[in-house]
Amino acid sequence: MRFEDANQLFQPGYLPVESGIIDFEDGYRTVCALTRMPRCRAKMVAWWFGWLGGTEQYKIWHPRDHVFSDWENRTPGSYIGASHLVHEYMAGSDGPLMKLRINFRDPSEFLDADAYDDFDGVAICARTGSLESPVDHGRTIHFVRNTSFGCEMRSRFFLGDLASRDATAPFSKEKAAQLRAERVTHELARRLHQHATEEMGYLAEFLPVLYRQATGDTEL
Repeated sequence: MRFEDANQLFQPGYLPVESGIIDFEDGYRTVCALTRMPRCRAKMVAWWFGWLGGTEQYKIWHPRDHVFSDWENRTPGSYIGASHLVHEYMAGSDGPLMKLRINFRDPSEFLDADAYDDFDGVAICARTGSLESPVDHGRTIHFVRNTSFGCEMRSRFFLGDLASRDATAPFSKEKAAQLRAERVTHELARRLHQHATEEMGYLAEFLPVLYRQATGDTEL
């Protein structure tokens, strides 16, 4: 699946790859992760991203890999339009310490708006990039649908869409291709797959209790 195919997530059932890495000949890669979340609902996941704050809370999500958390342009209790500024290891401290700017977008920018209105769930969508330079390198969709047992998260990390955030210095196609070859490696994708599987597994474990304690909402 490429980013242009993201609306396939609305189809019932599962796609051919729900957990793993898809490598494309032009250097793009898609990382897929599936997390089943018993006793959770999609509304809890949306609440989590609005509640998540600084480093102390961020470390709950992945005690080993998560190092630092801050926010930019954020309204308390919300996340769309804000940027999450993080430092995190990818699958352990033997890997790179990634310093990322994760800019959350309205789902209608990434997915069909009419299909989303009819969807029993929530999609957490973001443009991901570097915190150290004005470069974006991909898009993320955490597609969360309600199920009979709770909900499940089908994450898609679309890597390779290199773009400059500096409007005065856009990338040429050649520059974007060069950066893609340098930065979007299979090893990075492998580590991201492991990290995402682990962190969403942690979230599935503690979110039902945390949500009910914080909100008082016990309705599934």
